Amino acid sequence: MAASLKERADAARKEIGTLTAQIDKTLTSKRDKGIGLMQTVKNSGKPLAPIREPPSQLKCRRKLQGHFGKITAMDWSADGNTIVSASQDGNLLLWDAFSTSKKQDVRLKSSYVMSVCMEQTTGEYVAAGGLDNACSVYSVGDNNNNDSNKSQLKTELVSHEGYLAACKFFHSPSKMLTGSADSTCLLWDVNTGQIIDTYAEHSANIIEMELVGQHNFLSTSVDKTIKLWDTRTSSSKSNSSSGSVQTFTGHTADVNGITLLKSSNGTTFATCSGDGTVRVWDMRSYGEISQFGEIMDSSECDPFSDGDAGFTSITSSASGRLLFVGHSEGTVECYDILQQPNMDLDPMYMLNNAHETHVSCVGVSPTGDVLCTGSWDTQLKLFA
Repeated sequence: MAASLKERADAARKEIGTLTAQIDKTLTSKRDKGIGLMQTVKNSGKPLAPIREPPSQLKCRRKLQGHFGKITAMDWSADGNTIVSASQDGNLLLWDAFSTSKKQDVRLKSSYVMSVCMEQTTGEYVAAGGLDNACSVYSVGDNNNNDSNKSQLKTELVSHEGYLAACKFFHSPSKMLTGSADSTCLLWDVNTGQIIDTYAEHSANIIEMELVGQHNFLSTSVDKTIKLWDTRTSSSKSNSSSGSVQTFTGHTADVNGITLLKSSNGTTFATCSGDGTVRVWDMRSYGEISQFGEIMDSSECDPFSDGDAGFTSITSSASGRLLFVGHSEGTVECYDILQQPNMDLDPMYMLNNAHETHVSCVGVSPTGDVLCTGSWDTQLKLFA
């Protein structure tokens, strides 16, 4: 009996591999064979508007100093006036982005924080989580008022069986999306602390998430894939996890960062990986449309080494043309997606020595004027 079950399981695995290969082959045959984004635009026959030269290299304008441990994550408020940063000194700091003064200090229960987010509709809440496997939501008041009340813990969302790698308020203070090392993403009702839905198709740790429109989100993972999910396909009736809508493959190492290109109407996004590449993807064509950087040999990708983890984080300019990518060596690289990929693998420019060590997070302000970077060197820097 046991032998029969093993044989059936082996046959099923073999069939899955065959079907997956057939799907990949079909998708590849359907994709645009153009050599890049610019060539695709030229082949469309539509007149091209003059393309401006990309902006000159950014300069560091401000340094935000106050943490005493590695900075692991940061986020902007919707108005671009406030930055929240998370550090392994056990604190969340809320900063005035213009004066660089500290607005609030939120003391965490666990110092091993790995993610942070700010609620975008009211700006009155922040959330964070890490090795405590929980997402803690704090009320921080109206951050336009420097006399805001002291932060208060609103709720803790506890269910994940692995550390919390990412968290995002889902378009309102009442819903939260979390991603964990247990390979699942959960959608929560913040007011009740109950799970609304579970998303569990990744085969390894979740690393990052990105919201897409009002109903969808993307997740990246150690399993080297990116998945698109639709929260309207609820699993509540079937008592199982909701299935993904699309799966994007191509990276050969952990997919460490993801950003939606803001001018693409929610159809195009970019990722960075420990494999040394930055890739641009299109949901409509269900595939990769551009690739930048130089692929690292798998033996060079060491996520536990300060300098060998490859690209760590990514964000895009307001226009979606420029991609800013943090690196484990302390640099930030800028790629112009209108340059010919595979012909010029080098970045448009680099912010050399942006930080002394591992750049853990990057983010462009909602106004598009400022790039914020955070690092294990305990500093945040503002570039413009």
